[in-house]
Amino acid sequence: MKIFLLYLLLTGAPARADILYLNKGDEINGLVTAMDAGSVTISAAGKETSYARGEVMKIQFVKEYSAVPVPPQEDPAIQRLLAAPPKPADYPNDGYLTWLDETAIDIRPDKTWTVTRRGIRSVLRERGKSPAAYRSYSFLPGLETAGINYAYSITDSTVSYLNDISVMEGSPYMNYPSYDRLRLAKYAIPNVQTGSTLVYSSSYSAVHSPEYPFFAEVPFRFSEPVKTARLVVTVPDGLELSYQELNLPKGTVFSKTSKDGNSVYVWEVSDLPSYRQEPHSPPFMRYVPQVALSLASSWEEVRAVMAPLLRERLVITPAMKAKAAELVSGKTGALQKAEALYNWTVKEIKFQPVDMAEYSYLPKPADETFSAKAGNALDKPFLLYALLDAAGLKPEFAYARSKDAPFTEKLPNIRRFDRAECLLTADGKELVLSPAEDTRRYFELQPELQGVKALRVLGSGEPLFDNPDHSSDQESETSSARYILDKDGNLSGSYSSRMTGSFQASMRSYKDYKKEDLDRDMEQYVHSIHPLARLKSYTLKNLGDLSKNLEFVFSMNAQGYAMKAGRYMIFKVPGLDYTSSDAAQTERELPLFWYSRSRNSRKLTITLPEGYRLYHAPKDLDIKLAGQSYSAGFRTSAGKLTFADDLKMDNTWVDPAVYPQYKAFREALAQFSENWVVLEKN
Repeated sequence: MKIFLLYLLLTGAPARADILYLNKGDEINGLVTAMDAGSVTISAAGKETSYARGEVMKIQFVKEYSAVPVPPQEDPAIQRLLAAPPKPADYPNDGYLTWLDETAIDIRPDKTWTVTRRGIRSVLRERGKSPAAYRSYSFLPGLETAGINYAYSITDSTVSYLNDISVMEGSPYMNYPSYDRLRLAKYAIPNVQTGSTLVYSSSYSAVHSPEYPFFAEVPFRFSEPVKTARLVVTVPDGLELSYQELNLPKGTVFSKTSKDGNSVYVWEVSDLPSYRQEPHSPPFMRYVPQVALSLASSWEEVRAVMAPLLRERLVITPAMKAKAAELVSGKTGALQKAEALYNWTVKEIKFQPVDMAEYSYLPKPADETFSAKAGNALDKPFLLYALLDAAGLKPEFAYARSKDAPFTEKLPNIRRFDRAECLLTADGKELVLSPAEDTRRYFELQPELQGVKALRVLGSGEPLFDNPDHSSDQESETSSARYILDKDGNLSGSYSSRMTGSFQASMRSYKDYKKEDLDRDMEQYVHSIHPLARLKSYTLKNLGDLSKNLEFVFSMNAQGYAMKAGRYMIFKVPGLDYTSSDAAQTERELPLFWYSRSRNSRKLTITLPEGYRLYHAPKDLDIKLAGQSYSAGFRTSAGKLTFADDLKMDNTWVDPAVYPQYKAFREALAQFSENWVVLEKN
């Protein structure tokens, strides 16, 4: 045992801090140095003590993550921090400061690689204790191995090392057993107080395979400030590194040197402030300073590698052929056949929300997904591809990069993508089919895939292409309403809506609701028009029928909707309620972002009470700012008041410099919706 312990110390392996539980209730923390059938010896408080096995109830061997390459008192970065700790007053909005965030990537000649993350943090305030101490990492067994190198806190000159009691490893996808591959490890560094210094390091190593080549995206800025962020990439001679710098601030220091048969790339950024939460901010990876890295390749090479691997998995069984034939039977034209195959796939194959990066970039054999009746954003489209092929429709298959992260053509790599789709020309129409949740019609592409880059893997033509970008009319809601206002100020009437794209998909989610839950939500929907509004009836047709558009109609009444004051009756337009809550800031750091264009149009007619006429209505509004437009106006005829408005969002990305225009636009809408309509008694 002593020889083994000496080996641990010499090799730098994690030490142990064991716990001996005695029958009389004592707990002894130390290091078990010897153990046989008769006794256990533990070293604690500087001395060794032996206990008879009969005195011992339980032994718990605890591993400490203390294999630091340099003792804390000798680490220059730690000593600089301890010599001049940050002042909380210098960071008034932050809970902790990351003193050092360092990522080291070592690529080997066989294209395997290791990534080591190292960090040093200083806790500024009480609310920063827990988030500063919490760390996690994930890995894919079979492709990656990962572990904690060391983690400890320094509090009042006391060093407290993390032990494995505080480490939890498990699966974030246990509810999806057919995709339960990713492993997530979480831990919290012990003995953290305000003013503590936290030091941690973890690593993962990955094998190289054709469908899992080296690729990394390394961000430098986060929701708490960073003093120094550094990326070091070592690449052996004979391999070429491709990289793309995105959103890096001025003052970024870059160097490339040669050493011992390697090229060493270094990026370093200093004094990065924390990000603030802002409404309608883009996805994190769209704006954060980062470097994306890959080994040099071409899109043709990526396709040449992936295409045969996909064809191997294009297993079409007799049962699949029979199902495809059944679904297209009686359908006239390729478009109807494609719709039938899509509708079956999206409805009968349960969607598994597990990303490719968290399972595999290579689809399961199509027959496995067909049999399992479950698939993720790669396997569901691949099964649809197989069914389309079985039906003789000659589809193509592609991988797409969603809007959640940037895309540059400079870094060809299959790991750039996170969705899959089928391409098909049917009756003169170019279709992009990406079955996922069962709420979207076959021609309604998910907003995160509209206008993005995709890679054609199975099919002819150029590898890279652009997905279609939906217009605002393809992501719209058009409503009409007819109301009657009586002489007592009571309002009653009906409302109908026609929806496309995400509006329709969102409403279709009600198909899985219980009747009482749906009734409650519809009642709440009517209450949003006016607090006194009451639902009389509603219909939601074609909720579960993806071959037809959704029809939504309801009727309501609202007692005392209009206020009366002498000869006058005063009310607001039902349902007109714009706010400027997302434009409350005087300025922004980040752009405004939406996944898709959109359009909301409405027309409502109010039959005025007998004996009343329109005395005042707000002036028409027509405004266009920051890629948004809004028009609204009132008309009267034959005792009826008609209101129509149209809100269009054609620009889904608004730079901070243009934010004042967006702010003015939203404030104009909010002010307009606060106006009153006044009737006067004849």
